[in-house]
Parts: sequence; structure tokens; C-alpha cells
Amino acid sequence: MSCLRSVLLTVLLLAILVPSAGRAQTADSTSLLPAIQQRYEQLDGLRATFTQKIRSDFASGSTRMQGTLLLKQEKYRVETDEQTLVTDGTTTWIYTPADQQVIINHADQDASTLSPETFFTDYADHYRVVRAEEVWQNGVRHRKLRLTPTSSQTLFREVTLWVRPNDPIVTRLRVTDRDGSEITISLEDIDLNPGLRASDFTFTPPEYADVVDLRSS
Repeated sequence: MSCLRSVLLTVLLLAILVPSAGRAQTADSTSLLPAIQQRYEQLDGLRATFTQKIRSDFASGSTRMQGTLLLKQEKYRVETDEQTLVTDGTTTWIYTPADQQVIINHADQDASTLSPETFFTDYADHYRVVRAEEVWQNGVRHRKLRLTPTSSQTLFREVTLWVRPNDPIVTRLRVTDRDGSEITISLEDIDLNPGLRASDFTFTPPEYADVVDLRSS
């Protein structure tokens, strides 16, 4: 969670005035979930800038951070002013400049269960579309999808996705976890298939950094 601490009015009216049209819209939108996952699996990477906002009932106000994201299936690199998180799918590096510390761990044993892959692709098997509408986001037509989980084992109790239907790529999402905390992530300057290298998903600790390697613990 520390790593990252980051498509309805037309359809709603149709659902009220012409219920059959509303059902058709939701059914059509449901097919977007596996399409989203397939699209990300086929991509040869993604680069974007992001803004993440977190609101919690346990804290006053909200927190906001900005940074850059590189994503290629299970590999990702998230950089903000406060922290850099990198994984090659096997090893995870978390670098905190303020502490001059790098924590290294096995990717599947990292304390953070939330990853960019989780946020942007992991919905088809665990959620269903309960409401949908067409909206405009940054001058581009999107499908806004509200999802609810199909089991009690999911990380989020509610998810809203803003999806470009022509790609389909998620450009914004809002999730509410089981404790009521709300996370909103918005992507801009999205670059698909930017030619990412293997070195983009590894991290070499600075010479002055304190390295804590948890893989041998």
C-alpha cells in the first residue's frame, strides 16, 4: 500500500425511461472487463504520468502524490518524489530517498498487495459491472464502469473505471477498500508500446544507501 499511496448519466436515464436499453448497455460494458485484461497482456509496455489521491476515514483530509509509471504485465516501475518502487516480476526494490534506504524482497512476498497490475487489469474474474455510462474525460469519450465484487475475497468493495472504449485503456480509476479508504488514480501522457528495456525494471541502489535485503530472512 505504501508503494503507491495509486467508464453514468445517459445510461441511468435510459435505465429509468427504457429499462431494456439500460440492461443492454450494462451487458455490453461487461465485455470490456476481459477486453481490458487482454489488451494489457498484449501491450509491449506502457508509460504514463499519474496523480494519486487517497482519502481515509482514519485521517483528516486527503493525501496527493504525482509521479511516473512504467508497466509491462507483472513488471512495473513507479517513481515519485518520496519513493521509487521497481519490480522485474521476481524481485522488488523500494527506495526511499529521505531515509537513504533500499528494501529488497521477493516480488511475491512484498508486503504491498497492491500493484499497478492489480489496479489496471485484475477485474474480469472478480468483479461485475452494475452501472455504466458514456462520459468525456479530458476531451476523449470514455465508458465509465462501476463494479462490485463477486466474492468477499476481493481487495476492493467498489471500483469505478474510466475506459477508452476504442483501446480499451483505463485512464482513471477509483477504488474503495474494505476499510473504506478511497484511492483515485488518473493517468496522463499515456504512451503505449514505448520500447521499454529490461533495465527499466531493475534497480541499482546508490552507494550511500542502506540496503535491507529481506530475501534471506
